[in-house]
Amino acid sequence: MKRIAVVIMLIVSLGSLHAGDHHDISLSIGHGIYRWPEKGISFSYGMNVGLSERWEMEVWGVSELLPMPFANNMFGIDFSAAILGPRSTASKVAGSGINTLIGIGGFYRTDNNGAGPMVSVTPLTVGSPISGRRERLFRTAVGYDAVNNSVVVLFSLLDIDFYVRGTYRDYL
Repeated sequence: MKRIAVVIMLIVSLGSLHAGDHHDISLSIGHGIYRWPEKGISFSYGMNVGLSERWEMEVWGVSELLPMPFANNMFGIDFSAAILGPRSTASKVAGSGINTLIGIGGFYRTDNNGAGPMVSVTPLTVGSPISGRRERLFRTAVGYDAVNNSVVVLFSLLDIDFYVRGTYRDYL
């Protein structure tokens, strides 16, 4: 599974570097939890790639940090749409600075080999690719674990995206 995740990350990152103007790239880090009740500290991380003016793709992970680092993990891919306005205009003009994201994707859990589809809502995002940084607040995702016949709830209080391509520096 780790090899598959590495191959997906390489294809996404290398394929998007030569793509069109809407293909901005960001790396994210923040809070994340998917096991209830949480008996330690977990964090989320990932990479976002802009697909169009309103669509983006995220490859993400949520891992336990304490008490056993990376003992329990959840990985996924998510395709999200910006609802309140364009997330990027592919020019010097910034997209909507405040937005809402609705997404659909899938996940894989390493603690019980669970996998399945997932839908997500991020009610508030502040920032845009042109500014170089974006905060995503209160992300909530609900998925169906088809392997274990259970429901999975993922929550992230705050994720911060640091854009490495598609910022104001690229249009100077």
